[in-house]
Amino acid sequence: MRFPKRPDTHVTETESWRLLQTIAPEHWIVREVSERDYGIDAYIELVSAGDQITGQLISVQLKGTQKINWKPTAKNFQVATSPSIKTTTAAYLLGLQVPVFLFVADLSANNIYFVGVQEAIRPQFEKLDSQDTISFKISDKFDLKTDNGLKVFHWLYARERLHSEFVFHITNLVNQVRVFGDFIGMNQNRDIFMEVEAEQHLQFRALHESCRMAALYLQHEWPVESMPELYRKDRDEWKDDYVYLHEKTLDYALQKIEGLFPALVRKALVLVSETQANYWRNKDPVFFSMCHSGELEWVLKAIEAETGL
Repeated sequence: MRFPKRPDTHVTETESWRLLQTIAPEHWIVREVSERDYGIDAYIELVSAGDQITGQLISVQLKGTQKINWKPTAKNFQVATSPSIKTTTAAYLLGLQVPVFLFVADLSANNIYFVGVQEAIRPQFEKLDSQDTISFKISDKFDLKTDNGLKVFHWLYARERLHSEFVFHITNLVNQVRVFGDFIGMNQNRDIFMEVEAEQHLQFRALHESCRMAALYLQHEWPVESMPELYRKDRDEWKDDYVYLHEKTLDYALQKIEGLFPALVRKALVLVSETQANYWRNKDPVFFSMCHSGELEWVLKAIEAETGL
């Protein structure tokens, strides 16, 4: 008698799930999804150090392979091409509000490697309409078994979770480049003893937050203290519980921001008009045109000339 034979793909899928359950950190709650037609195989809920369930969710598509074919790079890591997914599925995953990761289980290495799906789609957004499938570059440094790999994973998760906020601040930073540039130039070397007026204070907070969030998203240095730290610095120096910010503290912070501001704007312009050009052209054609025109480069040069950079 002949009986049904279990396909190799089913065996690989089962082994991949066992591997994920084995190496998933203890503070992860892994919930398998029975209906996978739309590209989500599991949800992972992150549990805080105090065993509190905070509602931080991650969507996962799990792909298994017997062995990943790594290729060395000039740097100290290897790369490979992930298993492909349908572009219709990729378009669906890109629109999800929950961060989505592709997990690639290497059964021979007994390890799982990951890539942030939404972040990987944006630079090749045009493929969603021109191809049937899409794949991503994975690195052997981005794995679930090492401490460094898990740190990267959590950083990528936090970055994607705040993506809409990053978009707002990057847009604001570029759109207000002339206003912010004027503010930086006009609010230094003033009377250090004076309280910063409410309108200036609010403008400074907007500038500080947009620059800070842009620096975080664009992976640029940000040696400027947070607003609570600046308030604390001001209070420690002036011993004044009724004034949050004096001109001296504002001048101190603006001197730090002054040198970072043009670099942050330029990085944002490259992201929008080059790295993720097709994504932004589709998402916000007016903003893309503004970034792509080259006119802002002249504004930045004028700001640098005025501030002596």
